[in-house]
Amino acid sequence: MELSKLKAQFDKDYCANQSTREKAADDLVFYWITQWDDQLLSDSPLKYRGEFNVLRKAGRQIMADLRLNPVQPDFKPKDMDREEGADLLDGIYRAEDRSLSSQEAKDYASQDAIVCGFGAWELYTEYASNNAGDERQIICRDWIPEANNTVFWDANARKLDKSDAMRCAILKSYTEDGYKDLVEDLTGEWPEEVSPSNFSQPEESYVFPWASTADKIYVATIYCRKRVKDKVYTFRDPMGEELRLRASDIEEVMDELIDTGHEIVAEREIKRWEVRKYIASGEKILNGDDGEVIAGENIPVVPVYGERAIVEGEEHWEGVTRLAKDPQRLRNFQMSYLADIVSRSPRRKPIFFGEQIQGFEAMYEEPGADNNYPYLLQNRMDANGNQLPIGPVAEMPDQPMPQALAASIELTKGAIEDVANPGVPQDIADPDLSGKAVAALQNRIDQQSYIYQHNFKFAVRRDAEIFASMASQIFDTPRTVTVETPDGNRKQVKLMDVVIDRETGNPVVLNDITNMEFDVYAEIGQQYSNQVEQTRDRLAAMIQATPDGDPAKDLLMLKLFELTDGPRMDDVREFARKQLILKGYKEPETEEEVAMLQAHQEQAGQQKDPNMVLAEAEALKAQADVMREQREARADAAKAQTDVARTQIDAFKAETGRFESQIKAEEASAKIRKSETDRFSKRLEDVAKLQQARASQFQSR
Repeated sequence: MELSKLKAQFDKDYCANQSTREKAADDLVFYWITQWDDQLLSDSPLKYRGEFNVLRKAGRQIMADLRLNPVQPDFKPKDMDREEGADLLDGIYRAEDRSLSSQEAKDYASQDAIVCGFGAWELYTEYASNNAGDERQIICRDWIPEANNTVFWDANARKLDKSDAMRCAILKSYTEDGYKDLVEDLTGEWPEEVSPSNFSQPEESYVFPWASTADKIYVATIYCRKRVKDKVYTFRDPMGEELRLRASDIEEVMDELIDTGHEIVAEREIKRWEVRKYIASGEKILNGDDGEVIAGENIPVVPVYGERAIVEGEEHWEGVTRLAKDPQRLRNFQMSYLADIVSRSPRRKPIFFGEQIQGFEAMYEEPGADNNYPYLLQNRMDANGNQLPIGPVAEMPDQPMPQALAASIELTKGAIEDVANPGVPQDIADPDLSGKAVAALQNRIDQQSYIYQHNFKFAVRRDAEIFASMASQIFDTPRTVTVETPDGNRKQVKLMDVVIDRETGNPVVLNDITNMEFDVYAEIGQQYSNQVEQTRDRLAAMIQATPDGDPAKDLLMLKLFELTDGPRMDDVREFARKQLILKGYKEPETEEEVAMLQAHQEQAGQQKDPNMVLAEAEALKAQADVMREQREARADAAKAQTDVARTQIDAFKAETGRFESQIKAEEASAKIRKSETDRFSKRLEDVAKLQQARASQFQSR
């Protein structure tokens, strides 16, 4: 793709939601940096400017709600015969999601969505290690800082998860040295100079400046998604096993397929999605004009929205900050004005006649703590001998606080809480509430942040769809992966493990998720630790309600022990888990547990009562005698039928025996000629088809 076309598309997407992004950018500054950096209050005569932040508490509460109620995706295969692949992918996703980079990406993206209304993270693949020859790839996530200002979606996309977008651009700024390192890494060439004049400048002033401004060079990572035509070939090897490959994938293995005797048994044309990644500066496309094809069929960028609407064809988003800005500004102004009154108003001072303190002025000059005189002196008589009043004749009044200010301070706090505060209402914050009342109160609090949780659910669902699309392509070789069960246990599973089917003798591939398609569902849940705590409370209540001697009580006690957490409780949990398996309450999950159960069953069989063992042996013997008699009767009937058939066959053989030698000779010669001809023709046909596929793939490029 040409650089000019990429930049033209980017400029359109940049302008599509420019006003919304500018407002959201102001929200970020207001929430995180300063609440006074705006023109509304820049000309205020206040000497003191304080921030009395009520908004931050609301944002923290919503962020805490999202972390305490994580979204749980669930994969369902579109081919119901491959259910085990969905369970395996569930475990792989949970294990990968526990990585630090994944947690950071989701937390920061949701944080941006809460504050300004939009956040995002990116999925990418990388090699598991740098060892030579190691081609194992893993799926990682990366947070996109300030996504509101750096992520630009296709202006035609309308869905909440942007699954209908055909392109997405991510901007990243570099210093001059950092840009040179990037160019060398992608092209292998070190640029000696980086001049802003080398970058293409858009004509319009309102579109993004691709030039190097403020000592920064901006580089865009642009994902483009489109449908491409392809062919799927079905190969069959000499053992009868079938293999399906796309024409775009068989070029590297063409010779190997022909040499191993694979034959093409079917072919069909398809249309599939392809995503290409371009890394472009204003000067050129750094990773080649054709970019690079990435794993999966989806743009690997996940958007997260706070509140979102489309008004008159334009997309708008906002977070908790937008509606709280005006009352928060007013509160800051009022509290600062009140502080100005306190700090700038004159203190209460006594008023004297000059004759009263004439000659003792120094005693009254020192203020407060600096006045160390044990007492102050005052004249009783004036110069004419007239009596003077004792003490001050008056006092300076206090600076009064305006009544409107006192009333509006409370009103502004309530205004902020009305639009932003999901915290505990003061009228019901009773420490002696019952458990049901606390649950009802928590439900009321959750409703304040539910819109953010619901939109985050769409983001996680989209993340799981992208993850599944990538995983079906990169997990294509035998390897060992870590999976995590819903209760937090981790174990190792081998992908594409080949075993021999005992009944058919054919090889069977286990744990294969290649070329699988999934439907993804997502639900808002609680953290596993919170779920365990609730489960323990329920188990304790059920144990108290279950009478002694009831077998269910034993089961409930073991489940409670298994969920018991705390220091030095591992042995208790392990004992409970083993007992649940040995008593048949729980199925074994690992090879060690299966071996433990088998050993227990064998040991239990050896310790049976001798009389019971003798009785079982007699019963088995009687059953065997009955089965033997039935088997002998069926064998006699079959033998009689066989004798009749053999007589007929002998007669037929006698009649046709004289023709056998001639027919066999002619048939053998014909088979040899036909086999050689078919094999040669089939080989020519396969080679022609593969060459045609290679030519069509080359033309499509």
